[in-house]
Amino acid sequence: MTIIALLMIAIFKGQSLIGTGQSQAVLASVKDLQAAVGQFRSRYGYLPGDMPDATTRIPGVTACNSATLTGNGNGNGQVDAAEVACVPEHLFRAGLIRSGGPITISTSKGTITIRVIARSASTLAASFPSSTRNLIEVRNVPCRIAEDLDAKTDDGNFATGSTRASVASCTVDGANDPVAVVALAL
Repeated sequence: MTIIALLMIAIFKGQSLIGTGQSQAVLASVKDLQAAVGQFRSRYGYLPGDMPDATTRIPGVTACNSATLTGNGNGNGQVDAAEVACVPEHLFRAGLIRSGGPITISTSKGTITIRVIARSASTLAASFPSSTRNLIEVRNVPCRIAEDLDAKTDDGNFATGSTRASVASCTVDGANDPVAVVALAL
């Protein structure tokens, strides 16, 4: 019985370490994306994806905007749905991130996707003040990681602050860990 108990403790500790590692990877990716967006805005005066003359100012930018079939945004100050695909392209071509594709992290619950979008395009739009125009959205994130992300970037409450989550679908009950959408004001 003692051996079984020790094995069970080791298994639970191992699962906790994996969860902690995944939380740290998501948090690091979010912080890296925030920093890259800030550097891009400082350098070019626009958000990545929203820049109206990206194809002439950033070498190598390709067509990524589904509305205009170019690599340019509309310059309205927010990353609209058609401009989301251009965010990683602009950041990559500007030398601020390592890949021009979506930012993803694999977990036991599936693939977490991290992207910059307009507040109006997020499922969590209504939970943010109308003055918030852009968000970093983290989709398909296990609730334990969502809780950790909110605790480390904000006030630890999914319904308040600059980090919000889909509270209704995020109730952790032991072994079952549903996934949530988390959004952070940019």
